[in-house]
Amino acid sequence: MKKFNENHIDELIETGGVVLQNVHGQTVAVGLDSEYPDAASFLADYIEEFGINDLVKKSRYKTLQAMIDDTVINAWCNHSAIATMLFRMFDGLSADDYAKKLVKKEWHLGDILEDDEGHKAMIVQDNDYDYVLMDVDFKNKNAFKIYSHFDYSAELSTLQATNSRCWHKIVED
Repeated sequence: MKKFNENHIDELIETGGVVLQNVHGQTVAVGLDSEYPDAASFLADYIEEFGINDLVKKSRYKTLQAMIDDTVINAWCNHSAIATMLFRMFDGLSADDYAKKLVKKEWHLGDILEDDEGHKAMIVQDNDYDYVLMDVDFKNKNAFKIYSHFDYSAELSTLQATNSRCWHKIVED
């Protein structure tokens, strides 16, 4: 499967493409010439890699015959019906909605982060305008102090890249 390159989200939005978020654990885009320009090209690659029986299992159909009767025969000239089926089977999102999801993942000044143990930190800037994590656990006597044991960086993207394995943004929906 061709994994979705998130750098192409703007192009995918322009083409009206969709993102399939769970194709055997991978994120795949349908609607990009460089990946899968249409549902048919995605289906061909999926069936080649995982087989037709796996596709039937992912669908709501009990048998291959039932899937063919309902999907292929009835939608022979209706590509949107096939795209809708893929959307449902693989946790699909519109390109616009997926772009919003990507923005939620990005760290910003003032965001609250949490590590795997439940500790909380806020992204702040120190006196040198470097980005740093500040402890904001009320239970901790060192709360609201910036310490040298936290990483810091002149670039927020670098701070995120070096700390995203253990720190995760708390996102409120």
